[in-house]
Amino acid sequence: MFKQIDEFVKWHRRRNPSARTWRDYSYDLAQFHGYVGSKEPQEVTVRDIDGFVNHQSERGMSPKTINRRLTAISSFFVYLSDTDPEILCPVIPRRHNRKEKKRLPRPVPLEDVKKFFDAIDNPRDMAMFQLMLRCGLRICEVASLKVADIQLNEVRPRMVVTGKNDIERTVYLSIPSQEMVKEVLVERFTMGEQAKDEEELFLSYQGKKMSTTAIHKRLIVYRDLAGVSFTAHQLRHTFATNLVEEDVPLPTIQKLMGHAWITTTQGYLLVSDNKVAKDFFNAAAEQEVWSCRN
Repeated sequence: MFKQIDEFVKWHRRRNPSARTWRDYSYDLAQFHGYVGSKEPQEVTVRDIDGFVNHQSERGMSPKTINRRLTAISSFFVYLSDTDPEILCPVIPRRHNRKEKKRLPRPVPLEDVKKFFDAIDNPRDMAMFQLMLRCGLRICEVASLKVADIQLNEVRPRMVVTGKNDIERTVYLSIPSQEMVKEVLVERFTMGEQAKDEEELFLSYQGKKMSTTAIHKRLIVYRDLAGVSFTAHQLRHTFATNLVEEDVPLPTIQKLMGHAWITTTQGYLLVSDNKVAKDFFNAAAEQEVWSCRN
């Protein structure tokens, strides 16, 4: 089965080399291959998937991780069935998928945000993390952002961001964000000829494209300096939560965040819903008045 998995991963990499999907599939399918051993794809049964799920649970894997690996296995078998219709996917979602605990988005406390950005000492890093906080970009979207994607000369300066599944969306730049991007562009074109040939906006000190791993390492450096703890994705959560608190309509937030489904965006209402808060405190105030009268 190793040969087919290798072909599948390479196919995914060719389709979208900048995405992490092919790397995740490679690791998850290696785990699956290690469990089923020398079996060929057509020999894998529903009971093999039962055993794999149980094996993963016994190793302490979370439901989210198990479900992600089941998605990789399903995608692999769908790929194989394109050339051999007799190969059937042995994953049955209602039987195999684990129930995940639904966690609310965790925005970063304002004090921690301030400490973090106070620790940043160069324009490139400031711009990268500000685009997550003020524009809601994912870390992979920051890494893949190209100079040609930045439209600073328009009436409403904006970026064209390529999100999940290569879906593009427009994200607008506030005046502070515009200034930071301009600083990066000025710095970028003083890095020499090699940097000028690179399409990406954010480059390493060697003039090469920055990977998501490199950006994450910069996050860790500044987190440690500031004495705070949060993920890059939490900066994105903070952006969405701030918009909800300002009563921005959900469809607008959905478009800015690049969510395929508005139900994903609705999760931020559970974190901060002004109407629910107002209704509660109005009711609580009425109850206090009623208690005083009695």
